Amino acid sequence: MIRAGIDIGTNTALMVIADVASDGTIDVLHDVHTLPRLGEGLMVSGAISESSIQRAVESMQTFASHLEAAKPQRVRIVATSAMREALNGSDVQRLLESIVGYPIEIIDGSTEARLTFLGAVGNRPETNLVIDIGGGSTEYALGRDGSVTFATSIPFGAVKFTERFATIRPLPCDAIEDARREVRSLLAAQSELNGTINTCIGVAGTPTALAMIDAKLHRYDAEQLDGYQLSRDRVEELAQWLCSLTLDDLRSIPGLHERRADIVPMGAMILAESMAVLGCTTMNVAVRGLRFGAMLTA
Repeated sequence: MIRAGIDIGTNTALMVIADVASDGTIDVLHDVHTLPRLGEGLMVSGAISESSIQRAVESMQTFASHLEAAKPQRVRIVATSAMREALNGSDVQRLLESIVGYPIEIIDGSTEARLTFLGAVGNRPETNLVIDIGGGSTEYALGRDGSVTFATSIPFGAVKFTERFATIRPLPCDAIEDARREVRSLLAAQSELNGTINTCIGVAGTPTALAMIDAKLHRYDAEQLDGYQLSRDRVEELAQWLCSLTLDDLRSIPGLHERRADIVPMGAMILAESMAVLGCTTMNVAVRGLRFGAMLTA
């Protein structure tokens, strides 16, 4: 059966179309990544900007053309933090629905965490913690054998933290420490998970970007990146280095998209601090996430 899943996030809009067999085997036909950054300026204005809406419209036009060609039998489109929080979220929802041709669900953080776990982990038998660093929120989900036992969404993400703490480049030490302190404070209630985790899995742009930098990849390669392992010490080292760079330095890093480069330092810091609080010594990258979870539940 041909299925499609779309994830409209704070920074990215992602679509997967695949042939999903009855035994759960997935043959990916299209995996499309765009960067409309719906959450740009949202913290200040409270609304999604016209420029962000126009970029999202272009993303939906791209997705609509793929959907028309593939004619999937089932489609699920979900939207997350930016559209949850924006004053004009429902207006943007209706506009994008009219372009892509399917309903868009604005899901809560817990649902987002659970769908991301399903998309990234599936039915693996060991206890997995999935960390999904988005632009406006970060989701944490723990589970095994396809069952999620714990899921939460914390209201910090790479775009939000960049707009709040990274107003000067390189980042001042006090700004970095303030950001770290906030992660530790908001994650304190989840510190009890420490010691219960077999495998930590990092989802979305930040873990992927760190793996690309570590592997010295100049372009995205899903086959090389999926399962790529980074130690907590290496994530911390990369976070400190990225925070020490200017915007021009960041944008000159091979393989780092210019619309993602500015937010990766804060994303890396969130990941490093999360791993420390939750006791994760290593992190494996997963290139599948929320869009796959949406597709599998369509």
